[in-house]
Amino acid sequence: MGKSMCGITGVYNYKLAAPPSRHIGEMLTSIMHRGTVDGTWSNETVALGSRRLPIVDLENSPQPIFSENGNLILIGNGEIYNFSELRSTLLKKGHNFSTSGDLECILHLYQEQGNDVWNKLRGMFAVAIYDRNSKTLTLARDHMGIKPLFYYESVDSFLFASEMRSIAVHPSFKKELNAQSMADFLSLQFIPKPQTIYKGLLSLPPASFLVMKEGNISIKKYWAIEPDPSNLAISREDIAARTLSLVKTSVKRRLMADVPVGVLLSGGLDSSVIAALTNEMASEQVETFSIVFKEDSFDESPFSQLMARHLKTNHHEVVLNSNAILGSLENISYHLEEPFCEGSAFPIYHICNKAKEYVTVILSGEGADEIFCGYEPYTALNLARYYKKIPNSFHQLFSSMVNRLPVSEKKVSLDLKLKRFTSGVGFDPPKAHFWFRCSMNDDEKYQVLTKDFLGQLTRPAASVLYENQYNAMTSDDTLNKIMATDCNLHLVDDLLLRADRMSMAHTMELRVPFLDIDLVNFAFSLPSSKKISFLQNKIPLRDAVKGLIPDKIRLRPKKGLNMPYQQWFKQTGWKEILHDCLQPENLKSLGFFNIEAIQKMLSDHTAKKKNNAHALWTMMNLILWLKNNGI
Repeated sequence: MGKSMCGITGVYNYKLAAPPSRHIGEMLTSIMHRGTVDGTWSNETVALGSRRLPIVDLENSPQPIFSENGNLILIGNGEIYNFSELRSTLLKKGHNFSTSGDLECILHLYQEQGNDVWNKLRGMFAVAIYDRNSKTLTLARDHMGIKPLFYYESVDSFLFASEMRSIAVHPSFKKELNAQSMADFLSLQFIPKPQTIYKGLLSLPPASFLVMKEGNISIKKYWAIEPDPSNLAISREDIAARTLSLVKTSVKRRLMADVPVGVLLSGGLDSSVIAALTNEMASEQVETFSIVFKEDSFDESPFSQLMARHLKTNHHEVVLNSNAILGSLENISYHLEEPFCEGSAFPIYHICNKAKEYVTVILSGEGADEIFCGYEPYTALNLARYYKKIPNSFHQLFSSMVNRLPVSEKKVSLDLKLKRFTSGVGFDPPKAHFWFRCSMNDDEKYQVLTKDFLGQLTRPAASVLYENQYNAMTSDDTLNKIMATDCNLHLVDDLLLRADRMSMAHTMELRVPFLDIDLVNFAFSLPSSKKISFLQNKIPLRDAVKGLIPDKIRLRPKKGLNMPYQQWFKQTGWKEILHDCLQPENLKSLGFFNIEAIQKMLSDHTAKKKNNAHALWTMMNLILWLKNNGI
């Protein structure tokens, strides 16, 4: 059986300087929250280290793992769900295994196939393999980028790790801020990879492997999402049946563990499907966990309670208010490592803190929206096709009416959605999509940053990131290309990184059944017209689970696990932090903000002239991160 390894780190020295093993202990200690057991190996050139959280086969799978002849050495983080089939094939070929763990099969396959191995794997992984004979280091990351892997090259050495902090403790690392990353963060609320907040510290892209030999680095993709609607004639009934079969297989794979497994149950469609299928397969009562917000428009607990009662799970709730979040802000910022203000990071952090009392592995619904067309911006793009056929005179009248709507503080309020729609609908699809979902559009960002700072940027417009991803795909299916773009940006660099950090902060593993690669490939073989029709979205998934979950949940629109910070900004504690961060003296000391523009943005929000909560929240988190890191 397999087991999970939860953090790796390593050093490859270019020059005969200090022994590479000198700092590996400190690098491992910096990620001790990722696992309870560590292991190391080193020679005069290379040092490898791993921290692991045993999930399956708790005693018999140490790391590092060695090939039969001792030439190849592997450390890894993740879980290979099809390792039993792979292992069985390898045993028939005469391979001998020294462990019962899942990652050893990678080593044997690598011996046979080299870097063709990665596409054979089904799971989540970040892996390093060192070849002692050729002195070659290979790093690889799973198809969807579920498990993170960072690297940094200095004059003397090459460093890599599951978290940036493990690299940052090495003396060869130079901490220099990346201006482009900060500018992108203001637009996106996350830093798009491969760049990070620090110059030179990079993220290995998903579905990629890196080969480092004699100081030369090469990176290649082994897979990519290809929106290729080949299933044009498939019936709606057959799509539903195939979807259900693939989701069931994926959930079954991710229940593989010798420790308790629970479900993060938000009350939405995605998590309810996972909970229902887990409940079907579990031999014991399922543990489910959800958040309760005091703010009614943000609270989904009536739906998570309904689903828990329907399944008869052992349900646990965590009540969150502004004070609880405020009290955990520093810890959450520490674990996120970079400026990062995805609102759902906060509830997931608190859910995992509660869940660790009962389970070690938790299943979550990330990815379903990106592959089945679940987000409202996709609906907006779908509607935009019809809207553009209406005469411009109506557009002008409609925009004027929308701009007069009063500002609401409700979650995903109508006025906010309509104002974003009318301001972005005229652009090409990728830029319009960016406009619909950004915290600050390009025009707003240019106003709040100084001309000198903007002059440092190689790419001032963050919308170009979406355009480049979109235009690199050959498909004619606009919405599928937009969904694939989100998989390559928002999903991997925001949602999955947040999921990894918040679960690992509590030494837990979070698994994502909707990102099983067989399910992803099937979803992108469907034309988007099979996924969305006017206002009805996620058609394959909703059809697949008819009768499995209550229609009140199956048919409800998406809400999302967001934070009511626009309301919290009025409350003691948050209000003071926001206004302190945006004080002219503080902004002036940073040197890159346009003080007058930000003060106007704050005053307009306070006066309810415009809902600038997303922009203010983003700037506040960037400034807090800079302050907390002594910058």
